[in-house]
Amino acid sequence: MASCTGSTEKRSGSGGSAGGEQAAAKAAEQGIRRYERLLFEETGEDLAERLKKEAPLYAVFLGDGDIGENGLRQLRDFIASPNNREAYDAVMKVYPDLTPLEKELKSMFDVFEASFPDRKRPQVYTYVSGYDFSMPVRYADSVMIIAIDMFLGQGYEMYNKLGIPLYISQRFTPDHILPASAREISLSIIPEKEGAYTLLDAMIEQGKTLYFADVMTPGISDHIKIGFSPEQLQWCKKNESNIWQFVIENELLYKTDSRAMSMFMVDGPFTSSFSQESPSRTGAWLGWQIVRSYMQKNKEGLAALLNNLNAQEILEKSGYKPRRS
Repeated sequence: MASCTGSTEKRSGSGGSAGGEQAAAKAAEQGIRRYERLLFEETGEDLAERLKKEAPLYAVFLGDGDIGENGLRQLRDFIASPNNREAYDAVMKVYPDLTPLEKELKSMFDVFEASFPDRKRPQVYTYVSGYDFSMPVRYADSVMIIAIDMFLGQGYEMYNKLGIPLYISQRFTPDHILPASAREISLSIIPEKEGAYTLLDAMIEQGKTLYFADVMTPGISDHIKIGFSPEQLQWCKKNESNIWQFVIENELLYKTDSRAMSMFMVDGPFTSSFSQESPSRTGAWLGWQIVRSYMQKNKEGLAALLNNLNAQEILEKSGYKPRRS
């Protein structure tokens, strides 16, 4: 797991048989493990002792709990930061109880285990990240870590103070946790393509992550899954044939240069060459429609889809042909 704010990169066992059994029993009761509460709640207990005692449940952050004086100093500085304290207070106001999220994640993981029986459902943690908007959800090694301070609502004042653009902060709502989690899981399953990486490869890869979210989170609206506003999604639907025609006429589909990727796959306020009402990442949206069409026509299993790195085959077998509006 990539390192997180206020964490170490060490991971260890449970610290002995008895300790492991106690940790497992406590974990079964605890569901989502809230690292932010462990750090920020005032208990009157010495921080070092508290972390040592809880380390078996939070090894992804604390290793065996022996984090040393330097690690303790960094954690105390992190906890004392007014911005981080304010973030924690906001988290506890928006998420006093994570039971609803636990139920949603359980439903998603039930589908995940049915689709990928060789994979374990991840243990989920939440934490205050210090506004790590680049990685609001991390997933690896059957562990998922959610930066809960990045889902406080689009209008949360600190996002604006930090200069986070609206096209990004519109995704910082509770509704976006589930699809963001699904997409992160899918990225860990899709094999990395070797050799030339074309715009079509990028489109199909992103289309796979969004189709994975379709399967894992069927009740979520499409604009939430992809992180568009409802108006931006409608723009894509209305202009689908125009977007596709632009890609084909400009021979961009098999380009490997940064210009094509930047225009259609990179986050931004809108897609250059189109109107300012368009969203960015229109290539991801096209890839999603291609993958949906492919799966509808070929009835392939989800695992087989993710493992198929032949983007050209997926395009051809999809029969994708957007209707003119």
